[in-house]
Amino acid sequence: MANILIVTSEFSPFQSSGINRLSFFKSYLEKNGHEVFVLTTQTKSQGMERDKLFDQQNNIFRAWSLDLFIRRVLSSRKLPIYPKIAKSGKYTEWVPFAVSKGLKLVKDKKIDLVMTSFPDFSSIDAAEKIAAKANKKLITDFRDPPYWIYQQNTRSKNIKSVKAIAERVIRTSQEIITCTNESSEGLEEYYKASKNFTLIANGYDLDIINQIKVTPSTNHKDYYEIVHIGSFYDEGRDMKRIVDALRAQSQYIDKPINLRLIGDEPNKETKQYILQTHNKVNVSIEPPLPMLEALAIAKASDALLLLQGSRFDRQIPTKAYEYLALNCVVWAVVGAKGATKKLLDENAENVVYADYDEQITINNSLNTLFNKQAIILNTYNLSRQAQASKLLDILVV
Repeated sequence: MANILIVTSEFSPFQSSGINRLSFFKSYLEKNGHEVFVLTTQTKSQGMERDKLFDQQNNIFRAWSLDLFIRRVLSSRKLPIYPKIAKSGKYTEWVPFAVSKGLKLVKDKKIDLVMTSFPDFSSIDAAEKIAAKANKKLITDFRDPPYWIYQQNTRSKNIKSVKAIAERVIRTSQEIITCTNESSEGLEEYYKASKNFTLIANGYDLDIINQIKVTPSTNHKDYYEIVHIGSFYDEGRDMKRIVDALRAQSQYIDKPINLRLIGDEPNKETKQYILQTHNKVNVSIEPPLPMLEALAIAKASDALLLLQGSRFDRQIPTKAYEYLALNCVVWAVVGAKGATKKLLDENAENVVYADYDEQITINNSLNTLFNKQAIILNTYNLSRQAQASKLLDILVV
């Protein structure tokens, strides 16, 4: 059995889909006899107080990093210092402290291998440096491969810096995990990587889904509710086109539409646009919630919005699997040729599809959506539990 060090800038009790994936990996490995330690940032970096008992019980170790408040002050318009020095993202300053503490953990805990996960450049940067200096095997999970850096201004010092990090990590990783075949192919294409690739799809955590006891809606409410969980932004997840479609098609439904957006707040311009008053479409922007609470709200809705433009065709978001597992109607506004569309086509019974890049198809899909009823399906094959054994196969030290 191996002693494993997971290096990640964000971890529990902070919540995100990436953390959920790593938490599942940790739990699964521990159930199979491995000992797993986590090296991460201070909880104050996420604006939270530290729970020392929680950290002790879960083998979590924290290296120094800037408090969230300080980072925000140093990123303000009046004092825009941090964006200029944060070459690898919002946890840049954490890296040297993580490397120092990580090397100590390798020695004290007799670590056999180091594991990390992208899309945070600081995480993979610190993990690679620890593994290289300690001469340990490095396993990198690319759940969202960094192709976008090749589409940016290459004269930017920050872009050059993160590009170099990605290339170094891919070159030195002994094993690489991806979430889709398209991602593996992309890594080979962009980085000329000839590596051992293991496909472990994002999937959903069956144990978490089984805890949700809410009965799905049967359209008995006096409004039609659509729920979206997670972030949205203009490049690839533009919520304005969704609101435009709802306002245009609201005349074809005999009750008001309530669009609930649970997650990070968008920029000011987008927020103002989507919150404009409309007599039949109400949009509410709500803060992030613990996963179980958010998924319970989702399960009780009339439809779940999956928004994923062609910019992200090589990847599949975790919520795509979670939405399918909830056995609710999924309004999938996604790229026409991507990995997400392929997954939905293979599990299409509860899906209403629209092409993200064609506004008319988004509008027209609402006629089908308003009349769609979900059916109960067996989605075990989409769970992380169904494919977790692949993780054990790559732990050879």
